[in-house]
Amino acid sequence: MTKPEVQGNQDAAMASAPPARRSAWTTRQKVVRVVWGTIGRLCWQFGPLRAPVLRLFGGTVGRDCRLARSVDILIPWNVTLGDRVQIGERVILYALGPITVGSGTVVDVRAHLCAGSHDMRDTRFPLTRPPITIGEDCFIGVDAYIAPEVELGDRCRVRHRASVYRSFPADTVLEGNPARASGDGE
Repeated sequence: MTKPEVQGNQDAAMASAPPARRSAWTTRQKVVRVVWGTIGRLCWQFGPLRAPVLRLFGGTVGRDCRLARSVDILIPWNVTLGDRVQIGERVILYALGPITVGSGTVVDVRAHLCAGSHDMRDTRFPLTRPPITIGEDCFIGVDAYIAPEVELGDRCRVRHRASVYRSFPADTVLEGNPARASGDGE
């Protein structure tokens, strides 16, 4: 190969390389995440009261909330829980973006609320943090999945293993993957 051909091949290789990625987190947020992932998790797992631990790390927790010991919360300061919220065993609150759960709502075992994704249209795949909003007196069933940008109105019922990818109004019963309104109303 001649020197111009080698240079041309190197230029082509550099042009096809993906652009550099930047962290979506500030230095302070990175430090708090490390503290949450170590000390906070220990307090969460072995302490008798989980709501105060969540509040200590910036979460908003209403009165009389019950959070199982095995709940996995990625970013606690993005979680807002109303009064009397119950979060079951092995629930994942993937709170890259805000997750708001209304008063009286029950999130059952192994449910996954995912408020984070990546912009697949951009070659850098930047982090997106769209919110999830769950209304009051809702029920999220066992192993259900709630996707980013979903808003559920009050008294919605998400049946077991349903996957919700779009918003629904109040009093809707959802089932299936992708979730759709149930025809029997129960």
